[in-house]
Amino acid sequence: MIAWLVIPFMIALIGGVPIAFSLSLGTVLFLLATNKVSIDVLAQQMYQASASFPLMAIPLFLLAGDLMDRTGITTRLINFIKIIVGRVTGGLSQVMILSGTIFAGLSGSGAADTAALAKVLVPGMKREGYDVSYSAALAAATGVLGPIIPPSIVMIVYGAMMNVSIGAMFMAGIVPGLVIGLALMVTAYFISKKNKYPRSEEPFSWAQFFSGLKDASLALLMPFIILFGIRGGIFTPTEGGAVAVVYALLIGIFVYRSLRPKDLIESLLSSGVMAAVIMLIVAAASPFGWLLSLNQVPQQVAGLMLGITQNKYVILFLINVLLLIMGMLMETNAIILLLAPILAPIAIKAGVDPLHFAVLMVINLCVGLATPPVGINLFVAAPVAGISLEKISRAIWPFVLVEIAILLLVTYIPEITLFLPRALGM
Repeated sequence: MIAWLVIPFMIALIGGVPIAFSLSLGTVLFLLATNKVSIDVLAQQMYQASASFPLMAIPLFLLAGDLMDRTGITTRLINFIKIIVGRVTGGLSQVMILSGTIFAGLSGSGAADTAALAKVLVPGMKREGYDVSYSAALAAATGVLGPIIPPSIVMIVYGAMMNVSIGAMFMAGIVPGLVIGLALMVTAYFISKKNKYPRSEEPFSWAQFFSGLKDASLALLMPFIILFGIRGGIFTPTEGGAVAVVYALLIGIFVYRSLRPKDLIESLLSSGVMAAVIMLIVAAASPFGWLLSLNQVPQQVAGLMLGITQNKYVILFLINVLLLIMGMLMETNAIILLLAPILAPIAIKAGVDPLHFAVLMVINLCVGLATPPVGINLFVAAPVAGISLEKISRAIWPFVLVEIAILLLVTYIPEITLFLPRALGM
């Protein structure tokens, strides 16, 4: 009977039907064909999934990130980072990665960070002789950090669904995110050296450094306010989203005075559309996942996998392979909603810490954002840079392979993930 659920979903997905409608189609056909459960369950499950307090953080953090971009904070940050790393070989490459690492602490969205980096830096890199495919691929690869370094939309979805502390996940994502950023900087350095990409010849000036720091200081403060507020129990991650929005509004209206009413309206509309897309997927995945659970599919998959091996490390390897493949084909939040209830119990039964697995799954699926054929970051960066999907897909592989290497490191050295939350008593 489960074929009535899965096969229509797969056919619709392969046919290019949006993920939320593919999930709903499978659910409706299953309910009509089997007549085991009332079709009313579709509306009930969709409502229950959407009416979640933690998920309220999604539109708030999306709005905060968009407001930050429109106030000119993005440009101020990049100008300051140029002063710090612009003199390294392939200076603009390093500027892009370090900027993306900081942007990750502002938006929580990989696609938003990719768009900002590509829009601001790729034209300048092109003028200085960088290959456009390389520049766009680097923006897409750096955008992977968006949902890993907190705040993270993906972590909010996982934590709300699997009852894992979102605050602890935020803290657990910091070190792996910084390690991935450092690995990307090393990779970009060697590629830049090989291709003789330029670096800034402007001499370093402390006056220029402090001037840039002053300009960027308010933006640099925001991630610390959010993280320390959550860690200190001052507010929840959801309330942290509201704090981020108020902070961005105060800076844009009263400090920089660059946020116009038109910008605010556009920002509300843009972030509202993005949040609606995510929430529609969340709502559609809930009855689909509930029916899988009702028919004991998670238990059967767990039994099958544990029947192959009881070894924790082999199980983690198999899960990583599955998630990397799924990440190439489907949207990140949809995969979490479908597979987390199946895979997390398997990993926990094998002896994996629930927090470690939560962050591991998030990192794995975030790598999928930049992995061909359907990594969303590729679709964002390619049109901004004015190149084809084929060209950016070829150029992205060195960075994707490095990110997979760090993923394996995080998989088998759980302290990388767990060190910070344990040190903070979370």
